[in-house]
Amino acid sequence: MAGTLQDRSVPLRRLTTFRIGGAPLLYLRPTGYRGLRSALERCRRCGLAPRILGGGSKLLVDDGELPFAVIHVCSPGFDWIERTGSRTVRAGAGVRLARLLGYCREAGLGGLEFLAGIPGTVGGALAGNAGAWGSSIAERLVRLWMLDQEGRPLERPARDVAFGYRTSGLRRVIVTEAEIELEPRPPEAIAGLMVRNVQEKARRQPTDIPNAGCVFKNPPGGSAGKMLELCGLKGLHVGGAEVSSLHANFICNVAGARACDVLELVEIMRQSVRKRFGVELELELKLWRVERRVA
Repeated sequence: MAGTLQDRSVPLRRLTTFRIGGAPLLYLRPTGYRGLRSALERCRRCGLAPRILGGGSKLLVDDGELPFAVIHVCSPGFDWIERTGSRTVRAGAGVRLARLLGYCREAGLGGLEFLAGIPGTVGGALAGNAGAWGSSIAERLVRLWMLDQEGRPLERPARDVAFGYRTSGLRRVIVTEAEIELEPRPPEAIAGLMVRNVQEKARRQPTDIPNAGCVFKNPPGGSAGKMLELCGLKGLHVGGAEVSSLHANFICNVAGARACDVLELVEIMRQSVRKRFGVELELELKLWRVERRVA
């Protein structure tokens, strides 16, 4: 297939930070725009709804055979960074956040240090408006380049895209490039802030065990993690999944967890907070579920 590195099925547990997930009927890894358009066309011909995969964080995928296609936007054609101005850089959607931060540090461009220690790619970070320490990536966005589901190119200034807390209006498009505005800062100051953020994250969160980040969004004026901790849920196990003993809003894959283990814990956590606090927690975790018929 022209412009595609792979078109075979692969287990998504290899490609997600949760290390959970079955194999899609079709796995496509386009090498650039031409390959991405071809991948979308192939999905249409096969009658398969495509799911777009970036760094595989913030994602829980069902086990077993997955009756959809996965287009993995991570290849060289989407993994590049260039300086576009004294304060701006443009990056492909497949660029890992760690690589982007390293580039900005060397260039003496600050403003994204809050992303230090967050896994994933530029495209995924924008789709979920990733952030930490009171900042989010949308605040730095200047312009986006995308394809719609038919493969048609789109270009939008940041002001024309709806962003919110851990959400965006980018669900029906495929982000391919982004331009970001930064601030000149000494590289050593950028590096120091990044190190501090990574160290603080490691102190508070289970960064060394497979997980997908925060399970629930914080409710207005509250902390999902604190509520879950007060419900006594730290350390709770279901199968190979465990509510982190370090941060109660994280579920860790401690022993070959299955998607159903995680989902059972999610429901226990949600019901516990509802019962004690009368608050309905909203998932931050994205689910790729499969409706399976019972014989």
